Amino acid sequence: MNRITEIWEAVNSKAGELFEWTQAHPKFCLLIVAALLLLWLTGLVLRWGWALHWQNHSKMWIFDDCKPETKRRIQILLVSVAIACCLVLVCIWK
Repeated sequence: MNRITEIWEAVNSKAGELFEWTQAHPKFCLLIVAALLLLWLTGLVLRWGWALHWQNHSKMWIFDDCKPETKRRIQILLVSVAIACCLVLVCIWK
């Protein structure tokens, strides 16, 4: 039981260090988020299964009547807007 507590405390300290680093370097974090979104966008464009998972196995009431290709295009648009917002924030961040 003591070993589990030590592992828990180590994970908590590493998470605290990560959050402190992200607060100290917001531009780098925005670039990391933009890179992850770009990877997701690449998956959407190339129709990778993990990127399209939500439209094949989940229901969203707004998109219930849409075809899978329409859902994919909407998701491409939303991810593209999110990437653009991240890059604009990187450019205007002081």
